[in-house]
Amino acid sequence: MDTLFPSTIIAYIAVFKPLFPANNFLYFRSFMLAYMLIGKSRKCVTNIAKSCFYLDRHISSMERFLSQYQWDMSQVKRTLFQLIKDRLGEELLVCGAYLAWVDTTMISKVKGKMPAVQRWHNHSGNSDNEGYIIGHHWAIAGLVSNVMLKGTLTTICWPLLTSLISGHLNPLGFIATKDAKNYRVEVMTFWDAVCPLVAQIHHLAERVHMRVVADAYFAKASFINPMLCMGVDVITRMRKDAVGWDDLPPTPIGKKKRGRTQVRGNEWKLSKLLYVLPQEIVNVIIYGKECNLCVVIKDVWIRDVCSQKVRVVIIKNAKEPVILLSTDLTLSAAQIIYIYALRFNLELAIRDLKQHFGIGDYQCHASLPINRFVGLSLIGFCLWRLSLITDIEAPWLQSDDQTSTLSFTKISRAVRRFALQEIFHKSASNADFNKDTSIPKEMLRLVI
Repeated sequence: MDTLFPSTIIAYIAVFKPLFPANNFLYFRSFMLAYMLIGKSRKCVTNIAKSCFYLDRHISSMERFLSQYQWDMSQVKRTLFQLIKDRLGEELLVCGAYLAWVDTTMISKVKGKMPAVQRWHNHSGNSDNEGYIIGHHWAIAGLVSNVMLKGTLTTICWPLLTSLISGHLNPLGFIATKDAKNYRVEVMTFWDAVCPLVAQIHHLAERVHMRVVADAYFAKASFINPMLCMGVDVITRMRKDAVGWDDLPPTPIGKKKRGRTQVRGNEWKLSKLLYVLPQEIVNVIIYGKECNLCVVIKDVWIRDVCSQKVRVVIIKNAKEPVILLSTDLTLSAAQIIYIYALRFNLELAIRDLKQHFGIGDYQCHASLPINRFVGLSLIGFCLWRLSLITDIEAPWLQSDDQTSTLSFTKISRAVRRFALQEIFHKSASNADFNKDTSIPKEMLRLVI
């Protein structure tokens, strides 16, 4: 069946063969190839099993691959990271360091046997959801790279890890701690699910210099302090009413003043710094377009972050100032703005995970198959994107449609066309049907 698909994706999938028992690898390969064969249909196990015309297995065996068979997802993710690192090399560096990203997404599910399903507040602003959503809340983390494609520097997000966030209404994860006398068990918080994802990526990257970019919800000491403890810098956006403090002034010599000892310097409302400090014009590329922005930059202390000062960049805007934060004091204002603007690409990556790789199409009732299903979606995303980068000029990928260069719809159409052409070629008038009677059935399973 290797001749029915482009050789590049077959070679990338073969890298993972030593991590699976012989029979299990067939299912792994089937999942990876089926993502682009199904098209716009849901990527549930039923549809994946139907589209795998090259694998004569019952759907129950595909389900056992997720729930019972012995293989380690951690080793698979470690191999995936090494594959991306070997393929991209220096292209994984953004402004001289690895750039990780972290975000969350919600997936609608029905309450019942599925664990951790509960009601969550919906921040998307979609009026159809009435301000809330019932389902799962996932944290997703990965890396960002800048790749040269057809003479254009293109930003690509690589989703690597996920974690199911445990709520308090239907908890799934717990943490056991020990105080002076007793053990104490508590429900995992939001930060207990998010921070380990960044720590794991930092470990995979062998603890080299790394930054993480996140949206405004992560501009809290509960996230910034753990990142600084592990040596990871944070770039995020602050609230419009955020405040900061200068250094504590030196204690005057002589008689001390009466009253409470001063613990902070002058307090600033950061949005007002635009009218206090001199403004400067910076040239920066945002969303692929070059523009000039009027900014103010200052290093301040912020609430509950006591280990170091942070650099804030206040950007003049038509409505209200935009305040960005960076714990890396070596970055310029233009670099901070550029790195934060890369977040737009991770929104597209999450959208593609839902539309083309069915990250939310699982129907399992246990934690292990759910996590494996979601993990395979991330692996499929990365492998097909690597294949696209490698075969960007390959004949099989060229088509007349108007889809973008990195569109997974383009890959899906090209792969289906390639597979059908190979099947038709084997079904030619001079073919020996006595030796291969399954071709018509295979073709029907692919087309329907």
